[in-house]
Amino acid sequence: MNVMWGILLLIGSYFIGNLDFAYIVVKIVKHDDIRNYGSGNAGTTNVLRTMGLKYAALVLLLDALKGTLCIAIAKYLNLIVGLDPMWIAGTGIAVLCGHNWPALLKFRGGKGTATSIGLFLLYDWRIAVICIGVALIILAIFKMVSLASITGMTILPFVTFAFWGLTNPPALILTIFMAVSTDVQHRSNIKRIIAGKESKIGQHVEMKNSEK
Repeated sequence: MNVMWGILLLIGSYFIGNLDFAYIVVKIVKHDDIRNYGSGNAGTTNVLRTMGLKYAALVLLLDALKGTLCIAIAKYLNLIVGLDPMWIAGTGIAVLCGHNWPALLKFRGGKGTATSIGLFLLYDWRIAVICIGVALIILAIFKMVSLASITGMTILPFVTFAFWGLTNPPALILTIFMAVSTDVQHRSNIKRIIAGKESKIGQHVEMKNSEK
């Protein structure tokens, strides 16, 4: 019975992750595909560059909430049926996979930062706050959202290990996946950072309202 609930949870979380709000918001407002502009990424940072802070903040909130929702459902099911902790960690992995590689958008999604924030704030808020704090410091110094995201996510498994050691394998597996998937999704940003060509806060990409 627990296995059945766990499998349903993973499948449901993956498809909740498919709800890419950068794509949805831009489609509703501009009748266009956000992936045609800027970095070609369906995520908060690209919305910020192409449409401004108002829409980017909305996308950030909604993408974060879908991560929070999936972990909330997993924890609720755990109270009812008693799930193995790996199913809860797997829920986080599933919703991120759904966001980064959405079947409904031909596997071209976002980079997972907002969804990661939302899910881990509920999974373990103490670790999340530390990593977010470090990311915000990096953002304030270097003015690069990508560098802040990469830094905050890369240190996540190390902070988790500092809290839990080897006593919480599901948390370590989840955070290692989150760190690695973030770095993979930001690989083009990493190249631009190294080359000194990465965009900084305030740089804007013009977006025409094409009626597709």
